[in-house]
Amino acid sequence: MLRSRQHICILFLMTVLLIKFLTVPAAKGSDSFPLQRFLDLEIQGISLSTLPEDIPVILEAAGYLQYGNSTFIRDTPLPGGRKSIYRIELEDTPEHRSITYFRGESGGRNKSSVERNRPVPDNEAVWARAIYELVCLHVPDAISKARACQPVVDWEIRFGEGSFLSISDNAGAQVDAAGASTTLGVTYFKK
Repeated sequence: MLRSRQHICILFLMTVLLIKFLTVPAAKGSDSFPLQRFLDLEIQGISLSTLPEDIPVILEAAGYLQYGNSTFIRDTPLPGGRKSIYRIELEDTPEHRSITYFRGESGGRNKSSVERNRPVPDNEAVWARAIYELVCLHVPDAISKARACQPVVDWEIRFGEGSFLSISDNAGAQVDAAGASTTLGVTYFKK
């Protein structure tokens, strides 16, 4: 019984160390991360370096309505009574500043199946590729692999299995773009 418990403890410790060893390089890039370029990445005309007072003006000009202090939404009609819903959420705290963009479909009585290889909309593809480039293309192969960078195709752009990744001491990002829905996020960790 004691020997079995020791084996379990050893296996657990080895697993924790292995996970820590494998994820730290994936999460953090080199010290030469282009932070200003990251801060200037635009999603729907705004970036992490956009002045907070300018954001509502820019998003309202793009057709978004503001809900509360930090959420902006717009929708466009689709065939069959459905809608594309676009949502941008902003956070600006003493610890971090972030922009999250989401597009999905809702409504309608006739739920048609999602077209498998429908391309990512052009504007979203531009934003997603810019983030993808910083996270996946100008990094060593080991980091790119650890970040689960998938090849870019017309119908899908993603890394990290679509989850949020910490990519440097000051930056985090998320890209999960497809024809049916898209989630993009950029976060600046203030130090």
